[in-house]
This record gives sequence, structure tokens and C-alpha cells, in this order.
Amino acid sequence: MSFPKAHRAAAVLQKAEAAFQRGQWREAARGYEQVLRQDPDHALSLHRLGAIAVQEQQPAEAIQRLTRALALAPDATSFLRLGNLLAAHGDWDAAQHCYAASCQLQPQHALAQYNWGVALQELDRTDDAIAAFERAITLDGAYADAYYGLGLAYKRNAAFDAALIAFDCAAGLAPEQARFPIERARTLHKLGRDEEALAALEGLSAPPPLDADIHNLRGITYRHLGRSADAMAAYDLALAAQPDALEPLYNRANLRLLARQFPGALADFDRAVALKPEVEWLAGLQLYTAMHLYDWRAFDQRLATLMAELAQQRPSVQPLALQCMVDDPAAHQQAARLWMDRQRVAGDGATWPLQPKADGRYRIAYISRDFRSHPVSFLAAELFELHDRERFEVIGINYGPVREDDLQHRLRAAFDGFMDVATLQDKQIAELCRSLQVDIAIDLSGFTEGARSGIFAWRAAPIQVLYLGYLGTSGSAVYDYLIADRILIPTEARAHYDEQILFLPSYQVNDRRRPWPERAASRAELGLPEDAFVFCCFNNPCKLTPAVFRTWADILAQVPGSVLWVLEEDPQAAVNLREHASSLGIDPQRIVLADRTRRENYLARLGAADLFLDTLPYNAGTTASDALWMGLPVLTQIGQSFCARMAASLLHAVDLPQLIAHSTADYVATAVRLAHDADELAAIRHRLKTGRNECALFDTPAFTRNLEAAYLAALHRHANGQPPIDIQLPAQR
Repeated sequence: MSFPKAHRAAAVLQKAEAAFQRGQWREAARGYEQVLRQDPDHALSLHRLGAIAVQEQQPAEAIQRLTRALALAPDATSFLRLGNLLAAHGDWDAAQHCYAASCQLQPQHALAQYNWGVALQELDRTDDAIAAFERAITLDGAYADAYYGLGLAYKRNAAFDAALIAFDCAAGLAPEQARFPIERARTLHKLGRDEEALAALEGLSAPPPLDADIHNLRGITYRHLGRSADAMAAYDLALAAQPDALEPLYNRANLRLLARQFPGALADFDRAVALKPEVEWLAGLQLYTAMHLYDWRAFDQRLATLMAELAQQRPSVQPLALQCMVDDPAAHQQAARLWMDRQRVAGDGATWPLQPKADGRYRIAYISRDFRSHPVSFLAAELFELHDRERFEVIGINYGPVREDDLQHRLRAAFDGFMDVATLQDKQIAELCRSLQVDIAIDLSGFTEGARSGIFAWRAAPIQVLYLGYLGTSGSAVYDYLIADRILIPTEARAHYDEQILFLPSYQVNDRRRPWPERAASRAELGLPEDAFVFCCFNNPCKLTPAVFRTWADILAQVPGSVLWVLEEDPQAAVNLREHASSLGIDPQRIVLADRTRRENYLARLGAADLFLDTLPYNAGTTASDALWMGLPVLTQIGQSFCARMAASLLHAVDLPQLIAHSTADYVATAVRLAHDADELAAIRHRLKTGRNECALFDTPAFTRNLEAAYLAALHRHANGQPPIDIQLPAQR
């Protein structure tokens, strides 16, 4: 006796369903396949085969089966499964559509709401993610992961206090989950509550890889507290727990770079690149670190790769590092824009009218982390002292360390008010400036290490200015004005600066109270030959490119017996540089290395040299002013970008334009001529020494009047409701 086909199919389906419920996937799959041979559009069989493919880790087949099944018969569970598969492949947009459909069909399913929140967060739809996590929690009040996701979303929205509450709830519901208190500690760190963050991590342990996360977070927190040795030890522990953990490796590399431990930093960056070369900014930091060691292996190829990635808007090289590598103001602007975009600097960008003060003065705030023995303060200390107190009240906002050094003591006395705000968030510092009714806020740090552009994104003052610490554009609308002069930003390069420009007669301020050496250092004690012509360059080694060194080797070849005196960062750097010299036909012994020393000793050394050779694309700044102050001529080759025209600006300000070369050939010829013409060089040195107190570069009172006139012009425009424009005023007498 035979049964009808429909009857047989029903029996097969029933057996397949029973096997499916028992978890006998292969048997169930055979049954569903048999049903599909009779009915290719049998939706339930397609749904079940998709689920089986998920169980047997066959994602491609699962996606195919589920997609077809859902086209025939929408099903909440299958939409959830398909969303999970798409999420695992990184297709978050398609995944969130699946989760949305699942939630629409089954609104009471907390897991689908949670997964939808995760996908929305990945798509930077943070507000929508928060709503999804909150729906999941409403459906299941004990859903620890949903509280955790909610905390992460609040963090992304900078709602840190709300994030803390969410992480506390997650930890209370699942105390065995170490990632919840870890994220709570991260949030405390973000709030600047580092001691609390360390306390939250105290005694916390977890299995790998979370144990590495705990040590890494301790390292981050210690570093923020200025406890570098503890931070280094914590990163070491993280890497001992998980040798290939990328984040602590990257963090240790950066800390070693800051500590000028260049070989160790380079080893860490090399290892990080081997692990994950696509990490943001990593390739640029690797090359930048290598430059400190004069390690120029494959320099041109690596730089070409960085430039190609920059052209593709890939975050491979930070703006400050790029300035040491290429003379291209358009590329510098592009790098700055990309950096600001990737930093996701929060802020409302709003401005407001000036607030009249009872005493009629304007209130200026200089904001920096470098109010200490640092090149910015070496230059600007006297400016703070000389500001016209009848017109201006001058405040220092210090988010750097509190230091017991003579210069910071001098700076504290120079300001009308000096505030240490390192523990405050960017928004809190901006709000502090607003409460103080600051009229103009000047960022002295820019994109240098530890700088906090977020303060200015939150608008610390109606008028915001970028000056001195970073030589170029911010690539953003955060600052109203950039201070420069016409040498630094010629007309043909103006389009590569996003701010309006306050054009001063001369850009760089100087401190006439910089320490004067009690005696000049002798060549013998400095390891220099007595009768040789001494070319020197005390720029940071990262400013020295292979092209510049080839140019210097050409000069040395044409001046027999001369030596090149440069800064030594590390013994390996000395070995590398002498090897480069030998490869170019220069006796390695003609390269003389100087170690770092106290500022007074460094200034005394400058008198032992004959001619300072500048670097391109990143010129000497404070270092060039120091040399000129000590009567040492500086030879530069002018470039196209801000940082490549700095020394030219300084030389115009001491009325020595003949030391500005306009090509490499001109640079070489001038250096060789001065080395052979003792009378011309002596005349230049005499001019520097006798005219030092009269030249524009060291006329700090006149500089201060010019800067104040520029500030007043900007304030006048703002008070009249006019937008910022480029401003150039005649020099003040």
C-alpha cells in the first residue's frame, strides 16, 4: 500500500523536526533536504537548514539559506541568526537591518534588542544604540551585557557619569565578569579620577586576555598621573601576560619614545607593525622613531607609502611627524584635518559676545602643558611679563605637570593668575575659562605631545588663537586665528591654512632674560679640534633626513678638515650616523657627537661652533634663536611650508637675509664660501653680537606691542559682530 506524496513529505518533515529538536543536525538536514526536493520553496526547511549551517559553522551556506527563507517567510529568530552572521563578517549595516526586523516581529526579545544596540553602536548611531540597550533592559532588568553596552554608548556620547552608573549595574549583576569593572576604571580615568581608577583595579584579576587589559589600564592611568616608571612596569606586566597584546605594546612604545628610549621604542613599534600594520598612526610613528636614531632603512619607500595612504585619507602619520618628513603645506593641512577628524574632538563650537570687565581690561588666557623648562617657555617667558597690564589681564592655564624648576616659578610670577588644571576634563577647562570671562584664549601646544585641542573645541573664549608650539594649521575651525608673518605664509601657500591669520611683523617671540653663560666652553673640553672649521646642528635628530645629510656630506667634502657637530640621542644613533658618513665618503671621525646637557651649558657650547647648518623640511626654531642670540650664524634653506620657513623668518628679523638659501646648490655654496672666507663670517658674527639688542628678533617689548595690537584688532572685529579675517597691522613703535 502506498501513501500520497503529501503524506510522505509530512512524515519526513516530522522526523526532521524531531531530530532538529534533539540536536541531531546531520539527520535533520537530510530530512529537510528531502522536503526541499519536493518543495523548493518550503520556508520552514530553509529556516532550519540555515540554523543547522550556523551550528556547523558554515556561515556562507547559512547566510544563503536564511536569506532565501526570510524572503519567503519572515521569522524573528532567523532574522536574529542572519544578523549575527553578518555582524561576524563586519557588515554592521546589513546586520542592524536584520536585528530591526527581528525586533519588529518579536518586540519582547531582549537579545535582539541588545544585538541591535551593538550594531548601531558600531555604525556610530550612538543615540539609537542607547535606545536599543534601554529597551533590552526594560525587557530584562538583569541583563548585565545590556547595561555594559549602555555604558559604552554613554561613554561615546561623553556622558561619563551615566556610563559609570551603567557599568556599576553590570558589575552588580555579574560580579564574575572582569570586563565590567575594567570599563568602569577606564571611565574613571576618562573623568580624570585616576586615583579612583587605580583603586577600582586594585586586587582585580582575570584570565587571559583580560589580565593584560588590567595591567595595560594601570599603565595608562599611571602615565596620566606622571608616574612613568610605574606605567612602564605595568605595560611590561601586560606584555608578559600576553606577549602579542597590541594595545600595551603600542602604549609602551609611545612611552619609550617620550622617555627618549629610542631603541626600545623602535623595537616595540616594529613588533606592533608586524602584528597589525593597519593600526592608526602606527607606520608614521615607526618611521618617526627611526629618524631619532638616524635609522634610514628604506626611508624613501616608507615615506612614499605614508604619503600614498595620506592621499587615500588613511590615518597613517600624525601631523607633527609628517612635518619632519616632507615640505608640503598641502600635505600638512591634509594630515592635520585627518588628525582632527579622527580625534573626534567633542565640543559645541558656539561663540558668544565679549563680556565687559569692571576695570575695562581684556582678559587673555595662555593655555599649555609646557609652562616649564621647555622650548615654548624658553621663548615666551618675557612676553607674559611685558603685557600691558592697563589693557590686559593675563592668565596662565596649565594642564601640564607642576614642576619645581626655576622657569615654572618665574612663569607663575609672570601671570596675574596661574591655574593648574591637569585633573580637569577638556570641557571643564573650557567652562573654567568661560567662568573667568576670558576674551582671548591662546593655545601654545597645538599638536605637540599631550596637547588638548578639545579644550578649544568646547570654546574656551570668544576668540581662540593658535601660536608657537605647533608650526602650522590645525586643519579645523576650532581656532579663529593662527599667528604668523609674511615669510612663514607667503601668498601662494595661504590656501593651506584653515584659520584666519594674524600677520605680525616678525613671528617668534624671544626672552632676553635667557641665561647667559658665565664662560664660553673651550673646544678641547667639548671634544672638538682646535683648528678645524666646525659646522654644527643641535636640532632634534628627527629633523635630519637622508637628503639633508647628503647635502652636509657634500659640504664637508668641499671643506677639508672641517667637522660636523650634532646632537647624540643614543649610542646606536652615533653608530648609524657615522656609518652613513662613511658610505658617503666622509671619514666617520669628522662627525662629533654632543650629549644633552643643561640649558646654560648648551648655550655655552654654541660659542665653540663656526656655522649652524639648519635642516629642511623642519627648521630650527628655538634652537636657531639660541644660536643667533649667542652670535652664531645660522644658514638655512627656505622651503614651502610653515616649519620649513621658520629660520628664514628669524634671519629676516636679524637682518641677515644673505644666510637664506633658495636651493640646495645655493645652501652648499654659501656654507663652503663662509668656511673659506674668514672675514665675511667674522663680519656676520660681529653684526649679530653688536646688533642683538636692536634687531626685531630680540626686541621683546616691540614684539609684545605688535602682538597686543593684533589681539585688539581681532577683539574690535568681534565686538562689532564681524567675522575673523586675515589681519596685518603696521609695526608698533
